[in-house]
Amino acid sequence: MTGINTSSVSQPWVPQAAKIAAASVNASGGVLGRPVQIDVCDDHSTPQGASVCAQKLLVQDKVLMMVGDDGTQEPALIPTLAAAKTISWSSLGASLDSLKSPNVYILEPVLVGYWILPQMLPTTTKKVAYISADTAIAESGEKASAAFYPKSITVTPFQVSETSTNFQPTCLQIKQSGADTAVAATNPNQIASLIQTCNQIGLTKLVWAIPSIEMSPEVVKTVTELHQPNLTVLAFGKPAVDGFAADVAAYGPKVGGITNTVADSGINAWLGVKLFAKIVPQVGSVDAMKIKTWLDQQKAFDTGGATAPVNFTTTAVAALPRVKNLSASEGEISGGKLIVTNPTPFSAHLP
Repeated sequence: MTGINTSSVSQPWVPQAAKIAAASVNASGGVLGRPVQIDVCDDHSTPQGASVCAQKLLVQDKVLMMVGDDGTQEPALIPTLAAAKTISWSSLGASLDSLKSPNVYILEPVLVGYWILPQMLPTTTKKVAYISADTAIAESGEKASAAFYPKSITVTPFQVSETSTNFQPTCLQIKQSGADTAVAATNPNQIASLIQTCNQIGLTKLVWAIPSIEMSPEVVKTVTELHQPNLTVLAFGKPAVDGFAADVAAYGPKVGGITNTVADSGINAWLGVKLFAKIVPQVGSVDAMKIKTWLDQQKAFDTGGATAPVNFTTTAVAALPRVKNLSASEGEISGGKLIVTNPTPFSAHLP
């Protein structure tokens, strides 16, 4: 379930990626000898659409479980999840309800990349411009992330409207601040234009630190063409990035292709299906509640190197009990591609 035809953020690559993963799994014999089928529902990125999808998928179609949802409209899905006695596996967790529901399993918590980012900054970093949207959620994330920076680094917040298209005032303020690094934490659709505007006013040496949740083909293209220094905080490590690329090349044409190969939401959906195919044989059953029970007992769940091993038995952040993975990988945009520069994932050290 994701928004495909919407008036806001459309993500057709989520089901595309899931279908590519299923094609790969099925080419290797499926799961317990049975083929995997991806049942897609467009929630149009609205609560009403999500309620319709919940009924279609969980009641009418009786799917085994949800996999790879973007999580934005999951609050409307969760009550039906519980009633249908199933789970949402590898949700992107983009809602507070998802971050608290025992029926939702999250591999990529959105804020963790911002918490880990300070560990990846060069020792020469002195001044960071933290650019976020002017929303309550963004401001909360900004304050939480600031606690992870060492005292040797000055962090100055800058806010832009989620709908803004004029970034010159913000870029001029960043220039005046003397920042050597800029953290992008606003609307993903704005990042490419923001980088381009700042480059045009002379910030050609500014290092852009970009969590992968903000990544898009436009960002990769812009950074590449401008030769802009950059650092990317990747939700998933080299095995996932390379494995996804290999499956896209091998199976993408067979399922109609994919329109975005760098979006976290796409890689997350692909990873969710691939891991599902490994989980079921270990559980020995295609019963969602047995799968849930098995997951809840895993103290070092192996994601194949996509993340650090995940302990599903503990709660790292009291306010966000479903945040179990606290890792991210270091990378960069180089040669027109998103690459992993450090094979070992970093883990957040909670203050």
